[in-house]
Amino acid sequence: MYLTIGLSLLVCVLALIFTIMVGLGKDKSDYNQKKSWSMVSWTYIVLFPVSFLALGLLYYFITR
Repeated sequence: MYLTIGLSLLVCVLALIFTIMVGLGKDKSDYNQKKSWSMVSWTYIVLFPVSFLALGLLYYFITR
């Protein structure tokens, strides 16, 4: 139970930090779709597999 709450809080804090970093680095004068995609493409390549792996490990440890 405490592991689940701790992991949830960790994910929320990381998401908050990421959101703040993206908000501070926003430049409205030079918006480009290709530039925008290149800045966030790593989230789809890295964070999705890592999050699914973390959820799988969490499920394994809870049901073990």
